[in-house]
Parts: sequence; structure tokens; C-alpha cells
Amino acid sequence: MKPYLLIFLFLLSTKVFAQENAFITGKIVDSKTSLPIEYVGVILSSKIDSNKKVGVVSNKAGEFFFKDIAKGDYTLKISAMGYNPILKTITFSGKNIDLGVLKIKEDAIALKDVSVAGKYATATVKIDTVEFNADAYKTQPNAAVEDLLKKLPGVTIDKDGSILVQGQKVTRLTVDGKDFFGTDPKTATKNLPADVIAKVQLIDAKTLEAKATGIDDGQREKVLNLTIKEDKKNGWFGNANLSGGTTDRYSGYLSANHFTKKMQFAILGMSNNVSNASFQYEDLNSFTSGNIGNLFAPPGGGGFSINVNNGRTTIGGSGVFDNSAIGEVTTHSGGLNFSNSWGAKDKLTLSSSYFTYFSKGLGNRFSIVQDINQDDVLRTDEVSNRNSDNQAHRFNFKVEYHPDSLTDLTFRSNAILNYTTNINNRNFNSAFDLTGKINEGSQLLDQRNSTPAFFGELSATRRLKKGSIIIGLNGSQNTFNSNWLNKSLINNYRSGVVDVTDLNQQAEQENKSQNYSVAVNYIRPIVDKKLNSNIAYIRNEGKVDAQQLTLSYNPLNNTYDAVVHDFSNTLENKTWTQTARLGLIYNRTEWTYNFGLGFQETGLDASTFSSAGINTNNIDKKYYNILPRLNINFRNKNKHTLQLNYNANVNLPSVNDLQPVQNNSNPLYQRIGNPELEARKSHRMSVNFNTFSADNNKYWNGYFLVNYALDDVGNSINYVDGVQYVQPVNVDGNYYINTGTYFGQPTKLKGLRMGYGVNLSLSHNTSFINQEKNITNRYNFGPNANFNYDIDDKLNAGIYIGVQYSKVNNSQPSALDNKYFNFSNSASLSYEFIKNTRINTELNHNGAAGRADGFNNNVFLLNAGLDQYFMQRRITLSLKGFDILNQNTNIDRTVNGSRIEDIRFNSITRYFYVSLNYKITKVGVKSEKSNPRSTVN
Repeated sequence: MKPYLLIFLFLLSTKVFAQENAFITGKIVDSKTSLPIEYVGVILSSKIDSNKKVGVVSNKAGEFFFKDIAKGDYTLKISAMGYNPILKTITFSGKNIDLGVLKIKEDAIALKDVSVAGKYATATVKIDTVEFNADAYKTQPNAAVEDLLKKLPGVTIDKDGSILVQGQKVTRLTVDGKDFFGTDPKTATKNLPADVIAKVQLIDAKTLEAKATGIDDGQREKVLNLTIKEDKKNGWFGNANLSGGTTDRYSGYLSANHFTKKMQFAILGMSNNVSNASFQYEDLNSFTSGNIGNLFAPPGGGGFSINVNNGRTTIGGSGVFDNSAIGEVTTHSGGLNFSNSWGAKDKLTLSSSYFTYFSKGLGNRFSIVQDINQDDVLRTDEVSNRNSDNQAHRFNFKVEYHPDSLTDLTFRSNAILNYTTNINNRNFNSAFDLTGKINEGSQLLDQRNSTPAFFGELSATRRLKKGSIIIGLNGSQNTFNSNWLNKSLINNYRSGVVDVTDLNQQAEQENKSQNYSVAVNYIRPIVDKKLNSNIAYIRNEGKVDAQQLTLSYNPLNNTYDAVVHDFSNTLENKTWTQTARLGLIYNRTEWTYNFGLGFQETGLDASTFSSAGINTNNIDKKYYNILPRLNINFRNKNKHTLQLNYNANVNLPSVNDLQPVQNNSNPLYQRIGNPELEARKSHRMSVNFNTFSADNNKYWNGYFLVNYALDDVGNSINYVDGVQYVQPVNVDGNYYINTGTYFGQPTKLKGLRMGYGVNLSLSHNTSFINQEKNITNRYNFGPNANFNYDIDDKLNAGIYIGVQYSKVNNSQPSALDNKYFNFSNSASLSYEFIKNTRINTELNHNGAAGRADGFNNNVFLLNAGLDQYFMQRRITLSLKGFDILNQNTNIDRTVNGSRIEDIRFNSITRYFYVSLNYKITKVGVKSEKSNPRSTVN
């Protein structure tokens, strides 16, 4: 049928019009599904002479295109089998005409006599969006959105639940275009049912600034948007689950959602004692709107570390999430999410959410630490038990108002209230390989923290006759209150003599930080919208008041009243940054060039005071820098993209790095700040490319990143009696390189997809060990491959193979060079061998080689279960086993310039449980009938 249509239209396309260099274009979609329609005939007829016609057919994206058209009046006719035709009158004056999206309606009468077997288009490719039809990818009953995403070509879900699209991390998630639980991707993917999703849209979204001004700056973020099926709106859907098992294990879960065309309401609840606890990285990232440093860096800003292990995120140095529960954890958590819009074109939009968790954990930790110490190696064995009690409350609020077509107003605020209690008992002993035992001891540390943090931002955009102006105001306040009881007893061995240190101290710490900023950005077209300029001014001001008071126990009056001066002082710190930026943006059809220069003044004014109120040190510094920026972006209709980004930054040292007060909460690791630190200057360049083809579902991604720093912050480490005394110092020449590539495609065997990739990283860092310079070069190399096999959801199987090789070299002759492997492999199988009865099994292998004795375990974690479905699969009764081989352990290795640390935590081992799941379905609305023209197999 299609070839004859093409021949007929070709004959009509005889050049009967005088040629002009202009075109008429449009896009044809189904009015119900909004999916593009291929092979639709479009005929353009002259009104003067109806015999003069030209015809084309729509492509896979539903698009059609006429060119070389003479001026005049025309009739446009769009016709397709099973649809009502569309007639339009067009006056062509020689200028390009874009008819936009044309929705074509089904002809119900004609469809009675038409039966065509086929499938919905699995994917539609636009310039900035890849859109998948969810009905084309079968999932198991009760499956979550995460299970659907795993089936999409080019989409992978890593171990902590992060979503990667062609190798790029999804930074934001929306449902029907609206934020869902503060844009946290995992909250939606792990809790929304897969069968309510109509489309999955993977969007290379423009920046908010580009959307507001209409000027494309070339910058993109990867956004995942889920659209809800129309028949699932105006009702309720979700899941309720209750599980109980051996060894007193239990789990309860509720997810209920109510959506309309403009309103979204969702409830989440969870209670369990199977160590499903703590925030995910994306949870914190969305809470801070992509800038975790705004709230969770040390109270004065500056450096901190983020560690993700099995989905749990800790932020070292923040005082907020440092002490998350470990080991066996009991958790109660839940949240509410609401969004709505009012007025034509969503003139007013509001979204808000509240999330809370309470967790208690009992953790057993065993570690072996190897420290570099000039001509010898210091080895420390440590066993600790931690009782933790954490609670957190998180609020998000956002409102957008568009009073007219030229003005956009946005207000956003969030707050977090976090309370932690940790009681830690540790026993340790240290010995040098050559000189023998150096110390042994024990410690009780009882620490209680409270951390309220608040953030607010107001932005306004006004489009002018020529250009746009954007004004932004934001402010944050972070208060960290902590008090702890520290009891330590240490035996130091010196030349056969035992020196005993008996420590009994109580400390209080209060850090208050405030930060305010104002930004004004003016963007103006120079040549149409191809060449644009922008001028910006940004002012940041920060203030920190940090004080620590440490008291020693007085046995005479049974109180803590003796001030420990080395561990007590006050710091007042003020910082400011003002930056003037000039930039040019040049847009071509497929290329965008964005170049800018920033002229920055940075200032720091700090004073320290002793516990008696005496000024002990003043810091007054200013820095002047020119900061270049370059972004080059390429993207075309075939979904090929190339991005090159370069920028330079200046960062002031943190208050923790500057404050000259010791912290002895760890008796083997004591740290003091350095008020002489200079600002850190860094140069960062990245290159990314992506290709994706909807025709064959192949994708290829590659990336390269290099970061080079001047006046970076390294550590100067000195060992005295087995104790590390650490102070930050400036070093030059630190750099980091990371590169990798990924490829994925379906195979000739129906239902089988494969993907494979490799990554390589190199870091070069400088430290000082007992006054001698040590350069550490670290290499990581990791290939991986995955295979997924799906047959009509009856049989689902998957295999993942991954290995990571790490090598660490140090310049000091006696330093510990290190080589080790980490293995991460998994296999899964799900088979419905009898109707409504399914078996599931999953085997995970985690292994290591080259670590310390006792840490090279090869762990095989086997989980299996049997599911029975009732009431048209609305009820699922399951019998499942966790860690059937009874091998579960939690092992980790950390390596830095002077230390190798192997850690093992206690973990939940084998148990069996019965689970009952009830699928909540909407009420009051019948499901839409499927498209009679198509049958989804």
C-alpha cells in the first residue's frame, strides 16, 4: 500500500510552480495519544488552478516539508486511512510557514471496517527529547517505574538507584511536567507504578535562564518527565505492602497517588527493620536545588566530601549527615507531595512537599588502617560499636507566577531540621612494622547534634523590547549545634615505658552561618537571535560565627569546669565576592558558542579569639582574578550531541580549614586549622558526546573531564606516638582526569539487548608526611557489560558484569604502593511458568582482591521468591528469601595520599518472609479503550 501512495504523490510533485527559496512545514500527531503518525499524505493544491498539486508524506517523526513553492493561495489537505481529513487554506507570501503540530482525529465509522495489526511507535526522537511509549515495554505486575526504565534502550539504573541516560546522570524528574517530591528522581521511580505511565520523556532541557529569555545558551540538563495515562487521572493509584519474616524482620509500605490534569497529590510511608534507611544522594541534591554546598558544606562553606555506599549518602565535614546510621537499622519515614496550577496557561503554579524519617541503628565496625610514616608503616586495628538515633524533617516550597506574557516570578524555599545522637565505643591498637606496638586504648564518645538549615530564593525575569533582564535574590542560614562527652584511655609505649593518657572532656560547639547574594543579568540580541550578549553583576556576602568550648572533668567537685584552651576558641569570619561578567552567545542551526569573562574580587576578613576573649589572630585578604568561560554545543535532529565546557573558579578556604583550634573527638586523628591558607584556583574542562537512534535503539556515549588546581588544599601529617596530627596546607599541581565510553544496542535475537563500556580515571595529589613531600598518583580502570532478555514479560533475565582495577603509587620510597580489584556482578531471572504464578531469583556477587587479610571476601547474595496473583493481579502473595546462602557482608576500602583503610560493617543476614501486596487502582473512571488500529504484543 505504501509504495503506491509514494508513487502517486511523486507524480503529483511535478514542478508546476516557479521555485522560491522558502518552505512550508508541520507535524502530524494522533489527537488522542499525541504520538506522531508516519506515511500520512499531504497535498498542496493551487486555488487558481486545482490541477496544479504537489504532495509529500510525513516521516517517522510525523513531520512533512514543502519547499520551492511559488507565492499564492493554496489548499492543504491531510489524509490518512482511519482518520478524518484536515483541510486548511494557506496564503504563501514567500516567507517560511511553520504550521506547528496538527492533530488528526480517528474516523470511528471507517475504523469499523479496518483491522491493522502492529505496534505503537516505541520511540520518537525530537531535537531535545527522546520519547518512549510505555505500553511498548512490558513489565511485571506491581512493577515500579524503575523496572520500566531498565527496559528502555540507553537507560541504566546503577546500584544506588541513580538514573543514567546514554551515560549521563538524570538531575531532575517531573511528573506531567511538575516537580514530584522536590524533583527527587528516586522517589518517583521507586514508588510510582509502571502501569500508570503513558510516556517516558528523556529531555535535554534548557536552563531556566534560556527558557525565560528565549535565547539558547547551549547549556543542558538531563530531565526525566513521566506522563500519566488519562484514564489513571481523577482517581487513586498506588501500592500497599506488608511483609513479615523470620528473625523478627518486618516491612510495611504505602504509596498512594491522586492526579488530575492540573493537580498532583501523593502520600508515601515506610516502616521496616531491614536497613532500608537514610537519604539518597538525589534526595539531598534536589533539596538544595543542585547545590549541596549551599547548606551541607562546613558552616563557613568550603571543602567537604560526599560518599555513597549501597544507596546511603554521608557528607563528611558537614556536621549534618556525617553520623548516619550503620549496621542493622530500623526506619520509619514518610512524606506528602502536592502541586497545582491555576489560570490559563498555568498562570500560577504551586508545589510543595514534606518528608521525614526516624531511624535507629546498631552498628559494629571493624577496620584495619595502614598509614605511611617515612621509613615505617603504622597499622591500626579498630573495633567499634555505635548506637545511633537520627531524625530529620525536610520541607520544599515553590511558587511560579506569570502575571503577563513578558514577566516570570519564582519563589523557592526549603528547610531541613536534623537531629542525631551517636554513642560510639571503640577499642584500638597501633603498631609499626619495624619498631612494634606504639599504643592501645579505648574511647566512649557520646555526641548529639542539631542542625536547622533554611534557604530562600526569589527570581524575576522581564522580557523587554530588546533583550531580557533577570534579577535574583537568595539567602541561607545554617546553624550547627553539637555537644559531646569524650572519655579516652590510651597507653603509649615509649622505649619500654608506658605513658597513660586519661581523657575526660565535655565540649560544646555552635556554628552559625548566613549567606546572601544578589545577581542581575541583562541579555540582549545583537543580530536577531543568532548573536546575543549578556552582562551580569553578582554580589555574595557570608558571615560565620563559630565557637567551641571544651571543659575537662574536675573530680574534686564532680563537674566539668576546667577550660581546655587548646580546644576552645571563637572565630568570626566575613567573606564577600563580587563579579562582573561579560559574555557572547552565538547560535547557529546546530551549533551554539557561549564565551564569557568574569572579573572577580574576593575578600575574607576573619578574627579568632581565645576562650578568655583575647584576640589571637586576624586574617584580612583580598583576591583579584579574571575567570574565562567557554561552552561549545552541537546537537542535530538525529540526536547527535557534542558538548565542550571550560571554566575557571576561585574558592575561599572553609572556616574549618582556617580556624586554629584542635578537634580531638578521634584520639588517633587530631586536626587543627591553618589561618594562612590561600584561595583555591581551579581550571575545569569537560567534553561529552552522545548519539542515539530510535530506528534501531542504539546509543553511544563518551566523556572526558580534567580538573587542574593551584593553591589546592592538601594535608600536612605528622605522627607522634601513633597519633596523626593533621593541618591543611596549600599545594600546587593537583589534577584529576576521568574518561569513559558506553555503547548499547539490541541484538538479532528477539528480546535481547546488550550494553558495554569502560571508564578510566587518574588523580595526582600532594601531601606532606612528617615534613617530607609525598605525591600520590591513583589509577582506576573499569570495564563492564550487561545483557537483558525479555519475552512478552513471561521470561525476563539479566546479567551485569563489572570489574574495577585500582593502583596507587606514592613518591616517598617507603610509602605504600597498592593494587587491588573490586568485582560487581549480578544475574536475575523471572519466569511466569504457570498463569498468575511467577518465580523470581537474583544473585549478586561482590568480591575483592589485593586488600588486607580478612577483607578479600567473595560474597554471593542470593535472593529468591514465588509470587501468586489474585483478583486480576491486584493482590500479590509472595514467599521470599533474602541472603539464602547466608553470606551478606558490607566491606569497603578507602585510599588517600597517606592512608589505606579497609572497613567491615555488620549486615543483615539470611531470613525468609511472607509479603502481601495490594495494588490501589483509581475509582470512578473506566479505562480508555485501546486504539483499534493497533495491537500491542
